[in-house]
Amino acid sequence: MRSKNMPDGRKSSGRKKSTFIEEARRRQIVRSAITTIAGAGLAQASLARIADEVGISKSVISYHFDGRDELIEEIVTALLAESNRFIRSRVEQESGCPAKLRAYVEASFAFMAGHRDNFVAMVDIWGSFGTAEAKRAFNATAYDPCRRHIESILRKGQQDGDFRDFTPRTLAATIQGAIDGVMLQWVFDEAAVDLAECAAELTAMFDLATRNPAGPDPVTGDGR
Repeated sequence: MRSKNMPDGRKSSGRKKSTFIEEARRRQIVRSAITTIAGAGLAQASLARIADEVGISKSVISYHFDGRDELIEEIVTALLAESNRFIRSRVEQESGCPAKLRAYVEASFAFMAGHRDNFVAMVDIWGSFGTAEAKRAFNATAYDPCRRHIESILRKGQQDGDFRDFTPRTLAATIQGAIDGVMLQWVFDEAAVDLAECAAELTAMFDLATRNPAGPDPVTGDGR
């Protein structure tokens, strides 16, 4: 495995490139660790407990990962990559930036609904980084790609005349913040949050917030 930076700035040791079977085993361990963290919390997710979940010995995990820190790093990478792939695939199916923006919001909530363990584990991991520097590094890893993706949609929409004048970077942070704010409430109190209704409200809200009043009607396509 290539050397990577941990959220707190540490580096994991390098490994030679894994075989297909080894990568499959790593993914299995990561998935088991996510389930364990979501169910028991990060503090209780020892390598031995994770190994029991998979049905392997602790030494097998130690073979694939240089300790618990590297495993947690891989979990974060996997969680972010999985959600990003899902969202991007939904966005890329749409044409026109208003539709792409709606797809981004809707896909974010659709992925949440089907992968609750991912977000419970992610929130617990985020809380485990005690220093401000570690949290900043973690947030940069988690949020920068999301903001850049939304920002690219917003900028293109402005160029096409679909969106009004605003600062894309600022609105991108606002949109992602709204999505993640709902996610946090849902993680802590699942019964209190209807993800489908939240998705509908936010798509309507940001459609109005971004719309160019001089542009074409978003339903008919006719000019105003």
